[in-house]
Amino acid sequence: MKKYSLEILTFLTFGMVTGCAVFYDSMTILQKTMLAYMFLFTIHEWEEIRLPGGFAQLMAKFFGFELTPEKEQKAHIPVVVLILFMTFIPFFTQWNILALVPVYLGFMEGFIHVAGIKIHKMLKPYTPGMVTAICMFAVSVYTVHLFSAQDIAHGSTFAWGVLATFLCFAAMQRTVIAIMGMGYRDVIARFRKKA
Repeated sequence: MKKYSLEILTFLTFGMVTGCAVFYDSMTILQKTMLAYMFLFTIHEWEEIRLPGGFAQLMAKFFGFELTPEKEQKAHIPVVVLILFMTFIPFFTQWNILALVPVYLGFMEGFIHVAGIKIHKMLKPYTPGMVTAICMFAVSVYTVHLFSAQDIAHGSTFAWGVLATFLCFAAMQRTVIAIMGMGYRDVIARFRKKA
């Protein structure tokens, strides 16, 4: 699985999107939104990893850890699990709090990739994954408006969504960091040295 995690993600998400387009007559706004994020996060992974790829190498260089091909492959598994968890479960359960996780991560991805131009001292105004990250940011802006207008989410739901996003992202990130042989203290210490 570790070698083909991106292909497995692509097969599952594109299969879901295509299957719903062909066989699902009526979907809720929340379900349509989750399909959009399945597609966006999948192509985002392709841009970060393969086309053109190189985002993991940027992070490894920034934090100063060794990135072997095996570690990189293993590190993608928690990301794939998170993408499937945060899109498939809300699609089938209509749970609006969990549906906000990809929305907020869309904001985060847009910010991180644009800020990454300066952080990583890129020669060109681009970081691997930035085009799809900006698309996700734009979709997230629209989704927040749509969820509010359609009363899918309101004040307290948006707040609980922030907590759910933090917990989901932290669980994924902690696993990735552990695969790299580090803990949060190591990451914070190395970040302070760079700041």
